[in-house]
Amino acid sequence: MNEVTRYKNHLNTVPMRKWTAEEQDFFFAIITEIRDKGTDIIEFDKHSLAELANYTIEHNQRFEKTIASLEDKLSSMRYKEKTRNSLISIPLFQYFEARWTDDLSELTLKVQVSSKFEYVLNKLEAEFTQFELKQFTNIRSTYAKEMFKQLKQWRTVGRVEYSVSDFREILQIPTSYRATDINQVVIQPIKDELSEYFKALKVKAIKTRQRGNPIVAYEFTWTPEKTTSWDKNKYSKSKKTIRTETLPEWARDDYQPPKIENISPEDQEILDKKLAERRANWKKKRGENDK
Repeated sequence: MNEVTRYKNHLNTVPMRKWTAEEQDFFFAIITEIRDKGTDIIEFDKHSLAELANYTIEHNQRFEKTIASLEDKLSSMRYKEKTRNSLISIPLFQYFEARWTDDLSELTLKVQVSSKFEYVLNKLEAEFTQFELKQFTNIRSTYAKEMFKQLKQWRTVGRVEYSVSDFREILQIPTSYRATDINQVVIQPIKDELSEYFKALKVKAIKTRQRGNPIVAYEFTWTPEKTTSWDKNKYSKSKKTIRTETLPEWARDDYQPPKIENISPEDQEILDKKLAERRANWKKKRGENDK
């Protein structure tokens, strides 16, 4: 199974670090299965969901409790997208139904994505996060899981820096944690678990020259992933799918990529160059296919 999870980057702003590892695995398994199915109601049985989420069913009661706690979190979960002149808040799901037998030997789950949230999963042209679901479900530390998503957002850049305040907010780090606690409890598990998925991963604490040399930011660097043109049918379960190719927005000559807040001019230049290379490669490939 080589399921790929994909969604707009803004979903990474939804706080999930305090979810259990199992709850996150089930959530992204559902997100992965829903992709490209619009707002249809999607049904899972107990075993198909467990397989997708890489979950080992040992105790039926624990499985039922995990589904119940997942529903509780989803009921209050909202996707938010904020710009200089707008604020959008969307409930992720409009329908959630779980049913099971008295002995919990059978369980079915039905979910339906919100019609307003559907574009976050399906209408992707640029600025999206992408990763193999199996890799995500193999990670056990919730700090490492959250950082895995964040770094995958910058997978082709190979570098991202967070101020201490942003780092604490993204990972929902307790305010009582000192720098040494963060290094041992947060950063060490991240390096231990993510080095397998991010080649040459390094984490550097950036300090000032002020008294006490306080840490002001954390820099993550790794070997960038190679950029390739996205084929929406690459991981399709059906080999008979016929694709009608349209010109992506980012491939147009007059396309202006959105500027990202809190990014250095050097990194913005790197992103712009990569987009230009991607556009050129896409056009070259399209021209070869038209011959």
